[in-house]
Amino acid sequence: MTLLIFILILSLLVLVHELGHFFVAKKMGIKVEEFGLGIPPRIFGKQIGETKYSLNLLPFGGFVKLSGEDSEELVEKGKTPVDPRSFAYKTPLQRSLVLVAGVMMNAVLAVGLYYVLLLAHDFKTLSFPMFYDYNFRFGHLTTVDTVISGFSEDSPLKNLDIKPGEAIVKIDNTPVSSVEDVRAQVAQKVGKEVTVTLQDVLKQNIADNAAGDTGTRELVAVPIANEKGVGILGIYMGKSGVLSYETPLEKLTAGFLHSYNMLAYSGTIFSRLVGLSVETKSLAPVSEGVSGPVGIYSVVGGILGYGGNLAILGLIDFTALMSLSLAFLNIMPIPALDGGRLLFVVIEKIRGKKVNPAIEASAHKWGIIVLLALIFLVSIKDYLKFF
Repeated sequence: MTLLIFILILSLLVLVHELGHFFVAKKMGIKVEEFGLGIPPRIFGKQIGETKYSLNLLPFGGFVKLSGEDSEELVEKGKTPVDPRSFAYKTPLQRSLVLVAGVMMNAVLAVGLYYVLLLAHDFKTLSFPMFYDYNFRFGHLTTVDTVISGFSEDSPLKNLDIKPGEAIVKIDNTPVSSVEDVRAQVAQKVGKEVTVTLQDVLKQNIADNAAGDTGTRELVAVPIANEKGVGILGIYMGKSGVLSYETPLEKLTAGFLHSYNMLAYSGTIFSRLVGLSVETKSLAPVSEGVSGPVGIYSVVGGILGYGGNLAILGLIDFTALMSLSLAFLNIMPIPALDGGRLLFVVIEKIRGKKVNPAIEASAHKWGIIVLLALIFLVSIKDYLKFF
């Protein structure tokens, strides 16, 4: 099931992206040579008018082939196309609109999915990790500071099947809301049993319709002593947040507001990771902060593990975030991506003449090689991390 959902999510994201290119290219009068579902080799193809519609073997998204889009093909022909319906023949503005259409469709998909999520969840988001204090521009943020994020080797909680996203809310029936509260409750209880009440922060504001499961449960643990003889549970704790959109105007525009919040938050996290990598002269911070297909597969499996309504809402939330991430990545001025192709159009507009097709083709070719190499390396890292 995890593999099927994983394929469906990736296919949806890529297919929506390519549909953006397809529709705008048609609108601009550009000849679309092929629109494919999946990635070749081709299983089936049918010519309808000037466009071939194909079904391909690898079930990951799709592609659009536009006449005159491939710079390498222009190099082989050795001339600028004269076909007025060629992509390369169109004005810089028309080509720019086609290039950004895929990104815009991913953004529209994210906004739509966030509307579905927020409407189904009383205009509150699902819980998400707060890696640092961030001032969201829209909505009201509520945080939980006692989410369990890891264990020491000798932690009495390590082998008690604690799920990611569970937070300590009580110890011996005494409410705790901070790391300091947890420490205070176990400091004098070395070797004594304590009852730890856990709350799954993902279920905190949603009850499974079938079982009424709010995610609260109790465990018994025996605190161990640290080097100073103080009782501890041997756990690492982090912070999670929930955004709520409360005013009528916020609710009306919630899909757009939350898309902005998540894009700005993710972009800030990434910029901080890049800054940390520069500061430490190490790629480790960026490497740990990004995931490839293997990491995405693992996250999908984790979401499905919740079951019921929470799994459905979690998949909607995750797909929306992935769609935003795909839009953000694709608009970056990296050769081979839409943003990289757009960069060459901008350069052409500034210079008043086209960039040498051979130079552009070479840039995109090396861009693809570098991107594939990065995906491969990140996938190896994710495999070692999750499996």
